[in-house]
Amino acid sequence: MKSSFPRLCILGCAVLFFSFFLQAEDLYMLPQGAGDQSGSDWENALSYESTPESLQQAWDRLSGGETLFLGGGDYEARGVKLSADGTKESEIKTLKGVTRDGKRPVFTGKWQKEDKGSGFAMFSITSGSTWWAIENIEVRNCREAVVTASPGRVSNGRIVNVDVTGTRDAFVFLGGAYASQPEIGTHNIEIRDCDVLHYTKRGFRFRDGCYDIDVINCTADAGGKEWYIEPFPMSFNVIGGSKGSGVFDHDITFIDCVARNNYHEKEGNSYWNADGFCAEGTAYNLTYIRCESYGNTDGGWDDKSPNPLLISCIAKDNKKNYRFWSHEPGALLWNCVSEAPVKRGGNSNSVGLWTGGKVRVIHSSFLTSKVPMEVNTYKVTPEKKAIMNITVKDSIVELPEGVMALPEANFTVENNFIRAMGSDVKPEGDVPGYTEFPKDRDLLAEIRPMQPLFETKAQFLDAKTIWLFRDKSPSGWYTSGWKGLNMTKKAGKGIEGGVALTVMPKGGNGGGASYRTKRQSASVQFVNYSKADWELRMDIRTEDQGYPKMEINMITMSGKPKSEEIALPGKLDGSETGWQEIAIPLKDFVSGGAEINDFAGFYIRANGSMSTPLYIENVRLEPSK
Repeated sequence: MKSSFPRLCILGCAVLFFSFFLQAEDLYMLPQGAGDQSGSDWENALSYESTPESLQQAWDRLSGGETLFLGGGDYEARGVKLSADGTKESEIKTLKGVTRDGKRPVFTGKWQKEDKGSGFAMFSITSGSTWWAIENIEVRNCREAVVTASPGRVSNGRIVNVDVTGTRDAFVFLGGAYASQPEIGTHNIEIRDCDVLHYTKRGFRFRDGCYDIDVINCTADAGGKEWYIEPFPMSFNVIGGSKGSGVFDHDITFIDCVARNNYHEKEGNSYWNADGFCAEGTAYNLTYIRCESYGNTDGGWDDKSPNPLLISCIAKDNKKNYRFWSHEPGALLWNCVSEAPVKRGGNSNSVGLWTGGKVRVIHSSFLTSKVPMEVNTYKVTPEKKAIMNITVKDSIVELPEGVMALPEANFTVENNFIRAMGSDVKPEGDVPGYTEFPKDRDLLAEIRPMQPLFETKAQFLDAKTIWLFRDKSPSGWYTSGWKGLNMTKKAGKGIEGGVALTVMPKGGNGGGASYRTKRQSASVQFVNYSKADWELRMDIRTEDQGYPKMEINMITMSGKPKSEEIALPGKLDGSETGWQEIAIPLKDFVSGGAEINDFAGFYIRANGSMSTPLYIENVRLEPSK
């Protein structure tokens, strides 16, 4: 009878072998590495410089619950894709810098502000990643420091003590939500103790369906005039989805954040933009607690969201310290300060608080401003002006010499202390105006009932005309061409002398031209709309010469289903030189009845040389009738 010992030994050794590799295995990395470079500890650290893919390979070795420790030192910046698929906090994957010899890990690239959109992101969180963290790292001279890759849908992330110097957009968060599926957007993210210095576009950017995000103790300083090179820099920017998409950013809270020195200039008597905290109308439930904004050429706050709440915030040295647009319910400022607004150039005046909607100001101080508060008077109808209002209660307001009270029109005032600008006279008894409360006092719990949160439900958008070009392009759409064709925009060539998309021959025997977007937020996502059979419609105009065989194709973001070229409808033989409306069912671009998920543009191919342009106007998608 044979002994079973060898078999049992083999099985036992196998169990031990696999259990060893199933245990959490943290990794360690240094710029040059150490010891056997296995990554098991500092004495045997992986070498970052050993291969261009070293950091990527090390991250990809991690399992849930494991950490890649980066030792302090200098690292050449190389883009890394961080993916994670944890299902709970204990499965979080972490990239963590460790200070050694007084220095954190510093990743330095070659990006300069003149490079604008060229370059790469240092850390890209892959779409759909969940339970991940980046901590205690510096990034210098990279186009972006941390981005969520399109279409986003990233969740349960943490960014702590990541400082950025010299960048275009330091932190970019893309949601990837649909109107009918808002829950899939990027959410449950904490950004804490991060400082950004010198950027050309944004310090912190959120868009396309981000929600449940906390930004705590972060600063963003654009660098002022010396760093200005692109329009509209902003420290903290909440964009939401494109207008009409039904996609919103919401429930984002900023605590102890500081915005500084966003600068933008234009020649002549034009408006200078650049804001500290900025939000579009496609955002809601934005909360700012003890935040501050200084030295911006436009708004300290420029917020179009319907219900912003500011608690114990300070705005100083901006053209418009506070700027709000919404009507229902409008903004609430509780225990806030506006002081010494400054106009640095362009048109429009400096003002402590400006609104085109409704604002409630309670327990606040408005100091050192010739215009402490005003409602919009620029290109506004009497009907719109009649519904604007600023309510001022329990506040200190300084007025210029000779002015004794706030205006009666569009203002509601109660129990305020009014004094001359520059006066140090203080009220007696219960002191109105701003008070510096201790940080451990839960002001949000006290004030939130005064500005209730919105609640929204997912819903489909109505299937109706979606305009893609009508005298101008929506944001994110552009023209291009290759070989013998190009597409440009020509003024005076459109209907009634407007702008037309113009397919231009440029020599050669054929070629193609396209009108498209590469941004998911700008593309048409049919999942957002009620069920319909869609058609691509446009007006075209030829000249009096015949055109070669012309074909058109549909472009999608995903490339699925694969679309096919079909003949461009219309009379193209030179016999019709007026505007012709053409309509193409989208299902004609695909075979087998495949479902079309999105529309991101079209291209036109000429199978032969063209001698005259083809003009295109009124491009839209419509449900078939």
